[in-house]
Amino acid sequence: MIKDTIVQFVCFLTNLELDEFSPEWERYGDQLKSKKAEPILLQQVSVKKNKFRYVSAHIWPERDFHFTFINERPSKYFPENKVRILQAGGYKPLQNIKRKSASNSDCRIIAFVSHNETDIDFYMQLPFFNNLNIFEAFYESCTYGYVIDFFVPEINANELLHLLNQRSGLETGIYKECLVPQD
Repeated sequence: MIKDTIVQFVCFLTNLELDEFSPEWERYGDQLKSKKAEPILLQQVSVKKNKFRYVSAHIWPERDFHFTFINERPSKYFPENKVRILQAGGYKPLQNIKRKSASNSDCRIIAFVSHNETDIDFYMQLPFFNNLNIFEAFYESCTYGYVIDFFVPEINANELLHLLNQRSGLETGIYKECLVPQD
């Protein structure tokens, strides 16, 4: 987690496979490169309960964060009626916990936590994760109060996901970084 940054999360509701989705996302992400954002595209590992098939994280230096990004119409970059876009908003790093060194076999579980959550310590006490990043809403109009990024051994991912899904007010999923071809 990098201090003095804001991460803009954009969530995509779609049934498109990566080969169909990524060219549209690349055009969308390309517009941000000139604005000093570093886009990362994550794809949900199994499409079950979570409504977000893809999540895009755009990392901005805080001094260069552009609110115009959230005012743009990202739907113009995607096929009509095939992709719904949710601008989750901009989030500041709040907490980073490292229990163990990161492993290439770690899964990434993202929990989008509602504004009603008052016990953020609950997430820090959960078992199984190696690393945890907590992001707090940067401005009031963010869709969620927090975004929590867990890195957990693959063998424990479903158990942690099960614990998270017992809590109300969460959207969760297991994600992997997409290797999108770069120009």
